[in-house]
Amino acid sequence: MDFDAALQAGSQCVHAGMPEFELAGPLSPSPEFATAYHQDLDDVAPTIYGRWGHTAADRLEVALGALDQGRSVVFNSGMAAVSAVLLGLLRPGDKLVLFEGGTYYETRQISDQLIDRGVTVQVLAGVDELRAAVVGARLVVLESPSNPLLDLYDVRAAARVAHAAGALVAVDNSVSSPLGQCPLALGADLVMSSDAKVVCGHNDLILGHVSGRDGELIETIRHWRHLHGGIPSPFVCWLAHRSIGTLEVRLLRQNANAAALVELLAGRPEVAGLRWPGSARDPQRAIADRQMKLGGGLLTFQLPDRAHLHRFLRSSRLVSAATSYGGLQTTANDIGAWPHLRVPDGLVRISAGCEDTQDLVTDIRRALDAALPVSVHSYAAPNAHGVTG
Repeated sequence: MDFDAALQAGSQCVHAGMPEFELAGPLSPSPEFATAYHQDLDDVAPTIYGRWGHTAADRLEVALGALDQGRSVVFNSGMAAVSAVLLGLLRPGDKLVLFEGGTYYETRQISDQLIDRGVTVQVLAGVDELRAAVVGARLVVLESPSNPLLDLYDVRAAARVAHAAGALVAVDNSVSSPLGQCPLALGADLVMSSDAKVVCGHNDLILGHVSGRDGELIETIRHWRHLHGGIPSPFVCWLAHRSIGTLEVRLLRQNANAAALVELLAGRPEVAGLRWPGSARDPQRAIADRQMKLGGGLLTFQLPDRAHLHRFLRSSRLVSAATSYGGLQTTANDIGAWPHLRVPDGLVRISAGCEDTQDLVTDIRRALDAALPVSVHSYAAPNAHGVTG
């Protein structure tokens, strides 16, 4: 099924990219494992060689394009997608504008390579600095919400300022996913995503994609993929497409679980710096209201120190200490251990999973209680047998 703008996002998740009706044909497609294809001697076939494209990738791109409201190119990782945008579009003499924060410190490493190739790179702290910095720029790249700190940038405002100066805007939408935020509808030229996170959502695939509405721009990105061998395998594309079918169901549960955890954490005296874009208390809620449909499954907060954080994680039955986010299982990451971020010990990122909400809240409440120093626990007088209650 081709892109159908009349369908709601949940229906697009289920139907976009699926094969058209064929009597006795399969309801769900299977991957075709091939690198070479029969050719017509008198005409060029649509599929020639597996590195250039294959049916599973085509179907996945239709699905992702429908959700992003554009056209998509899939890659074998999120960093491959980012690399295609930066290295595929920028030339010597161009200027790149980046914003501070975000997961991909590797993006900064790519920008260092760009500097060696004659590209000027400027890093900003906020959108209010963009008007002066964007003069002469070819590309502006931002991540909103950022991972792991969940800082928000006004995408519409950034696009308006950048376009007035003749620059393109690319937004990393990995944290929010297409169902939580649509950067193309907000004015961005390109959207990038690490689909290993929320989009695929099972902690078992590495994948990425780039979407846009300008056909020439997207074909430039696709050509870069052809040259650098960045297409994912048919099996990976098939699994990813299968995962997208449950994206809305997963994301709604993760969002509900995150909201319940925020309510719990807001009442804990040992918790500080609580951030979740969907919270009415979040300092950037006004931006979230303008551009986000859901708060998402990620939240961050501060515990007194790393030892306290580790006691909390060891006391939980449902929360696993793990890198990455967006999967079925609730995970936590010790952000203070990230060498490229200057953040205090005890800062933790929680990725709310799809567990039963009450089970998750109960487990985290018990883990927080167990992590408190002994002196903080309430004292109970010994009973008649000399045992405290």
